[in-house]
Amino acid sequence: MARIDPLKPEQMNDAQAQAYEAALARGGRLGGPNGIHLRVPELFEINQEMSTYFRSNTLPARLRQLAVLVAVRHWEGAYAWGVQARASMEVGIPKEVVEAINARQEPDFGDALDQVVHDVASELVRRAALGDALFARAHEALGFNQLLDLIATVGFYSAVAMWVNVFEVDPPADIPIPLAP
Repeated sequence: MARIDPLKPEQMNDAQAQAYEAALARGGRLGGPNGIHLRVPELFEINQEMSTYFRSNTLPARLRQLAVLVAVRHWEGAYAWGVQARASMEVGIPKEVVEAINARQEPDFGDALDQVVHDVASELVRRAALGDALFARAHEALGFNQLLDLIATVGFYSAVAMWVNVFEVDPPADIPIPLAP
């Protein structure tokens, strides 16, 4: 059970209601941790902007989702895992890869770029840094902008997993692959 219930429109102060209505009008995200962020409208608005950026940055959707899965799995964010496992399969990540990450096993990648992204995301969540060899490999494979977006994506979704963990945001009932223990 969540520690804090999302605000209902009648519970919102003027700033919260304005931020909520603006996000609703532009198709922003309102569920999950966003219901918590709304209590601080400035954070809610910044998070909406960052979420939009991370859904459309220089990384192709498949690579972005692969990095997101590694991050939310590492931090055991059940809500984030459920939502992102579904989104990952929707962009073409095979169910077997999603299940391997969930089981904390090394997926069998047929694609070298998928492997690089997985290796970078895994090292970032373990060490908060990249060794020289992996940095060079990732920079060669992705270029600077995609590497920077990869690092930022792992950081952002690590924070998302922490938010949903701290506030015990309940995962959706209809998730395809629940977070493994």
